[in-house]
Amino acid sequence: MQQLKTFKHVHAHDDDESVQKLLSAWIKAVERYTKAFKDNPWWYNERASLSVLAGAAWTLKDWFALEEFSTIKRMRTLTPGVDEGHLRNGRCDLFICNPDESIAIEAKQAVQRIGVRADGETYMNKALKAAWDDTGDLGHWEANRRFAVTFVVPTIPLSEVRIGAGKRLQICPDKVKASLNRWLTDEPYFPGWSLKPTQFAYIFPKLGSPDYVDGHRYFPGIVVIFDERLRANQVRRPTEASDMKVALA
Repeated sequence: MQQLKTFKHVHAHDDDESVQKLLSAWIKAVERYTKAFKDNPWWYNERASLSVLAGAAWTLKDWFALEEFSTIKRMRTLTPGVDEGHLRNGRCDLFICNPDESIAIEAKQAVQRIGVRADGETYMNKALKAAWDDTGDLGHWEANRRFAVTFVVPTIPLSEVRIGAGKRLQICPDKVKASLNRWLTDEPYFPGWSLKPTQFAYIFPKLGSPDYVDGHRYFPGIVVIFDERLRANQVRRPTEASDMKVALA
């Protein structure tokens, strides 16, 4: 029996070692789960996906992670251009800390249809904006850095990737890869709501596995997008294409 291939990729700023390590650990965590079970962690919900990211952080030496911790957030103001508001009790989705810095994360998840007839971005863009808005509610005291994190679960019509029409369900790995490549060509750098270069990773394990079918759609894997929200007094050096650190399978 031919072993199914895994399609994975990490795209991080060359000077951002923390995010590079976290994204790489996240890919390993997803792979570990899919190798252990005939299941996947991405077709449940945002909470499940966030727990995988938190678990990935814990696998790194001297890294720590806390989910859903109580915090103080700002009430959103309706005055254009004014970044202020009353304080309120709230929760931050995920706090990650390593010996060098701390990271506060607000996350959203989108199930995004891709394929011949899909636009490939509508629900993803809504999730990107929602995560970005939520990071704006975090106070400056929460962590050294704030990230809007969006998990994107692409889904393909089964009719576009299925082989044959018999009772035994078979998925064509080449058709799955082709559909993903078309989508990734349209969204090569996953621009975030900040309109600044994002950092991201994706993993599509065991391409063609029938374990990832639900109803009439195929769920091949997951993308995670990190969009950093800088404070007004923070200036990060513009990142050129040549400054990107890339890890490919």
